[in-house]
Amino acid sequence: MANKRKLVLINPHPIGNVGEENVSVLTQMPVNLGYLVSLTPENWEVDMIDETEEHAIDNGNNLTFPGADLVGITSVSYQAPRAYQIAAACRKKGIPVVMGGVHATIYPHEVAKHVNSVVKREAISIWDTLLSDFEHGRLQEFYEGGLTPLDNLKIIYPDREFLKEKYGYRYSGITTSAGCPFSCEFCSVPQAQGQKYRERPVEDVLDEMQAIQGKFRGLVLTDENFYGHSKKSNERVRSLFKEMVERGIYQNWFGFTSLNIYKDDETLDYMVRSGCVGVLIGIESLNKDALESMNKHVNLRITIDKYYEAIKNIRKHGIAVWGTVIFGNDADTVETFDEVADFVLDSNLDIMTCGILCPFINTPLYKRLEKDRRLFRTNFPDDWVYYTSHHLVHILNNLSLQELAGGMERLQQRLWSTEVIRKRFQNSRQVLNNNNSAMFALKVNWDWRDVIAHFIENLKKLEATGMYQEALERVGKKKRFNESSSLMATKV
Repeated sequence: MANKRKLVLINPHPIGNVGEENVSVLTQMPVNLGYLVSLTPENWEVDMIDETEEHAIDNGNNLTFPGADLVGITSVSYQAPRAYQIAAACRKKGIPVVMGGVHATIYPHEVAKHVNSVVKREAISIWDTLLSDFEHGRLQEFYEGGLTPLDNLKIIYPDREFLKEKYGYRYSGITTSAGCPFSCEFCSVPQAQGQKYRERPVEDVLDEMQAIQGKFRGLVLTDENFYGHSKKSNERVRSLFKEMVERGIYQNWFGFTSLNIYKDDETLDYMVRSGCVGVLIGIESLNKDALESMNKHVNLRITIDKYYEAIKNIRKHGIAVWGTVIFGNDADTVETFDEVADFVLDSNLDIMTCGILCPFINTPLYKRLEKDRRLFRTNFPDDWVYYTSHHLVHILNNLSLQELAGGMERLQQRLWSTEVIRKRFQNSRQVLNNNNSAMFALKVNWDWRDVIAHFIENLKKLEATGMYQEALERVGKKKRFNESSSLMATKV
């Protein structure tokens, strides 16, 4: 053991951040780091720090762990400032740092200013080479990992046992596909995972599921859309769930998909029989103009008036429907929030979560708003911390800041009060006739009360800084609201 080199892998988390990671069913182990644990040779001792569980540095920017020969950090954009803090603390101690993830893939030259080596795309294919280069004193500034052929995952499983032993995770994830052929304006998936929809062989997925069956309370299919984008993909995933049933692989699970699954009764039946408790679907907006501006064609093809039918048909199979909506679109008005609340209650949507439109790094949305000088959080890299769906970083079109916050508060009252959550739970139990699915919906709705409160708090803090008003004046945008109508006033 004394001759082994020490590797520490870190999942950074901004202090005080509240968001999707505060929903218990989404608090899952970082499987991406689990793959690197599995791929690290025996001559290395490996540890992992997940900052959603414990801090890698203290308030004085000192390391909380005893040191390492090499540190690896993964990061999306909102985690980048924290990742840079950790990297600085490591390098102060003479510890080299390698960083990968979405932010490193899209902004590698910014990341290179803070670390010794940058991995673009996926690290699986080059991890052995990188460690060998380090051992021989030839660590490169940049590595291009490319997109991993998913049939390679047949012989590589993430080390879930190591991760579970470290923090006692109750949920884990599994990959069955990756990439997205669509080009939604706000989405960075095509940049990070590629525009080709990559599918993992069904037998490989089943073998991995069987290997971890019963070891976790729940399983998340981490795919952006497990149902796929073609008839062939639909048939493939149907065979996956059918074979789960035939093999006796029953596991409470949920995944991300699109509304077009609602017509496929056979697949939905196999899903619930294999243990599916819910599906998360990006509804995004009830406004056709908003969907068109987002380039969300899959929803436009179904048409908004079919949403009710789609939700009803999925629910009749015993599967909870989890819809997500984005606020702050250019087409949003003050009426949008009540329209969404009415829709959620009238359609009996089991779960609704939401976010504020975010121009994620280098997306078409980011480029459009940057060109129009509508971004006001641009003190990079520090301001990357605000680039989540929890904060407003751009000047709104039809809404004022007060109207956005007021609309969120109305949603909070109409959808996440204790009384309303209980009524929605009762409906879920009655209609779904599936206690696991109903309890799943209840847990998410209950957790989301804290998240929505945090969103509102962030908007109020933004108003208090005066930054948004300064941004309006800088671009000469006419104010549409009464200055005496302050967010900080006590709400009736």
